[in-house]
Amino acid sequence: MDLENYHIEENIVRIVHLKSDKIIRFRRKFHMMPELELHCYETSKIIKEELLKCGLEVKSGLANTGVVGILKGGKSGPVIALRFDIDALPITENTGLPFESKIEGKMHACGHDGHTAIGLGLVNVFAEMKDSICGAIKFIFQPGEEEPGGAKIMIKEGVLKRPRVDAILGFHIFPGIEFGKVGLRYGIMTAGDDDFTITIKGTGGHGGHPDKTKDPIVAAAYFITAVQTISSRNVEPTEPLVISICEVNGGKGYNVIPDSVTLRGTIRTTSGKTAIMAKKRIKDILKGIKYSFGVECTVNIIHEANPLKCDKGLSAFFHGQLKKIIGDDNITLIDAPSMGADDFADYTYSVPGIYLRLGSYNEKSGNIHMLHTSKFDFDEELLINNTAILAQLIKNYLSSYYL
Repeated sequence: MDLENYHIEENIVRIVHLKSDKIIRFRRKFHMMPELELHCYETSKIIKEELLKCGLEVKSGLANTGVVGILKGGKSGPVIALRFDIDALPITENTGLPFESKIEGKMHACGHDGHTAIGLGLVNVFAEMKDSICGAIKFIFQPGEEEPGGAKIMIKEGVLKRPRVDAILGFHIFPGIEFGKVGLRYGIMTAGDDDFTITIKGTGGHGGHPDKTKDPIVAAAYFITAVQTISSRNVEPTEPLVISICEVNGGKGYNVIPDSVTLRGTIRTTSGKTAIMAKKRIKDILKGIKYSFGVECTVNIIHEANPLKCDKGLSAFFHGQLKKIIGDDNITLIDAPSMGADDFADYTYSVPGIYLRLGSYNEKSGNIHMLHTSKFDFDEELLINNTAILAQLIKNYLSSYYL
């Protein structure tokens, strides 16, 4: 959809049109040079250079390669933070794009190249109209969203202070919503995430003489089955809980029972109480496995993310503004939380937060693949449209804060 079909200020539309090629170039540059976890050195360098070029006050080195830019408006008002995740995934790309990843085994398969490009687009827009902005905007370019939890680190290092943030906005390009639409939810948007590693140690031996062993593979198989009873028998049917075993490692030969098996998996739920119960039950089941099979079991559980909660007041405000800007037909009200996780959630336990989904599903262009897959891509028109939409939303929020 053309920007002229939205209810966006002419000045914002003008600037976004002028910067559109630049925004797309940024996206393609980031896409070709994906970096993982907290090690986004080249990405961070490009971001910092652009923020300085646009005249922002810049802080770098948070969470190793995080960058923060502060833009102060010409009028008094609140401080809103905008979070853009910048890290990629350990996936080998299979899109065939002319700007495909140049780094084997690494890919921007979760749209963070687009998030970062939109972020720099917003920097450019507001830098040209800062005199008309109320308050200040804190641009947070965060590494380590996929892992190991860059948000927690940046919060601990003071990213929400100096100046103190009044509200924070995050978003995600999302193929579960049609291209051109924006998704919004009141309350919990995504699940909390606890990841675990379990080691089951037995006694290996010859596959033809299992009676001489304490078989960790059989013990692991019983655990994999038993753990699924937690969600089916320990919580109410309406309570969201997912426990998935995503990695099983053990054994190297067709006739050799190994000494140990390692399992890795994830717990997803929207309730802290349910997460505590699930973790306790996993440990209880492992105790039973230990005594039933004569093996040793160890478990290490790491809390990765809290459930992401959207402040109801902010949700109502942004919902109303989206109706004015893009129209009710282009808004998707999300009726249930996702079992995916995003560490943007950590910010929402310190300040009121809102999280939007930018629809990217487009059958006409073939961009129908889900996040975290080797074929994931999106229409670059999405970058331009949503830079303008977000710019108008943010300007309206800052202007309306005291009304």
